[in-house]
Amino acid sequence: MTRALAIAMAIAAATVLAAFLIPSSVVAQQRMPCAPRDVVVESLSGPEHKEKVVLRGIANGNMIEIWVNEAGSFTIILNRPEGLSCMIGTGEAMHPISEEPAPAVPPGGKS
Repeated sequence: MTRALAIAMAIAAATVLAAFLIPSSVVAQQRMPCAPRDVVVESLSGPEHKEKVVLRGIANGNMIEIWVNEAGSFTIILNRPEGLSCMIGTGEAMHPISEEPAPAVPPGGKS
């Protein structure tokens, strides 16, 4: 698998994840930590987090970004058209996937 294909698959996975995590009601939106985009970008790229954008995609009219630092910590944010950015996930140990083929699904088995 090429690096471009791996990136495309990661964007697709983030888009699917976002489709399930993007709340539709105002009450649910208030549960996600949100701030103006410039504040979020300044925080993620600042000396405390040192993250940079590695993937970006569009889902339901919103931009999804995955920010990662050299140590592997990551943040997934949803950027709304009106300039508000909401954190939808964080984690550790983000790393590129090897180019080895995926394991085969056994006959009659499920993936």
